[in-house]
Amino acid sequence: MIRSFYTSSVGMKQNQHKFEVIANNVSNISTVGYKPSRAEFSELLYTNLKETDDLQAGNGMKLQKTDASHSAGSYITTNRTLDFAIMSNEGYFGILTDEGVKYTRAGNFSLSQGLDGNFYLALPGAGYVLGPDGNPVAVSSEQDNVNIGVFSFANRDGLLKDGNNLFVATENSGQAFSIDNSCVKNNTLEGSAVDLATEMSELILAQRNFQFNSRMVQMSDEIMQTINNLR
Repeated sequence: MIRSFYTSSVGMKQNQHKFEVIANNVSNISTVGYKPSRAEFSELLYTNLKETDDLQAGNGMKLQKTDASHSAGSYITTNRTLDFAIMSNEGYFGILTDEGVKYTRAGNFSLSQGLDGNFYLALPGAGYVLGPDGNPVAVSSEQDNVNIGVFSFANRDGLLKDGNNLFVATENSGQAFSIDNSCVKNNTLEGSAVDLATEMSELILAQRNFQFNSRMVQMSDEIMQTINNLR
C-alpha cells in the first residue's frame, strides 16, 4: 500500500506541471509568434515485487521535458511598416539582447535609438534585430527598405525557450546559420500557433489523469484504515 501512495502522489505532482504548461499556452493565445509547449512524461524505475520472479511494478511518472511546437501560426495583415513575418515554418529573427543573441518568430518591431545616436530596428523589451551579417539593422525612418536576417538551425527541436517569446541555441540545436530572407513579408505578423481546441483536449486528459491518481490515494488510504481496524 505504501507503494501505491508514492506512485499516485508522484503522479499528481508531476501532472500539475502539465496543467502549468497548458495554462501558459492558453495565456499566450494572442501573443505574436508564440510557439506552444508540450509536456512529455517518462516512467520512473520499475521494482521487483518478489525476488524469485520477474513480476515488476512501476513507481509513477516524471516530467521528462517540455518540447516546443515549431509549426507556423496564422498570418495577419497589419498594414504597419515595421511588422514582419517569416512565411514558412523554418527560420527565426535574430535579436541581440543584453544576454547575447536570441531568436524569435515575433516580428512586431519598432525603432530604437542606440548609444551612437543612430536608430536601429528593435523588438520592444528584448533588443536589436539582426541583419544577415549578424549586425543590428540600422534605419533612418519607418519607410526604409530594411534587410532583416533570417536564421535557422540543424535541429530546431534543440532550441531552448528562454522566456519573453525568445529561444536560445544549445548544443542540441547547433549554431545558427543565415538563410534566404525572401520569405520575410512586410506589413504582416505571424499569430500565435496555440490551438485552443488542442489545449482543451489536453486539459481534459490531464484532469482525468489527476483524478485517477487522486482516487488511488483515497483508495489506498481506505484500505490501510481497514487493515489497521482488523488488528
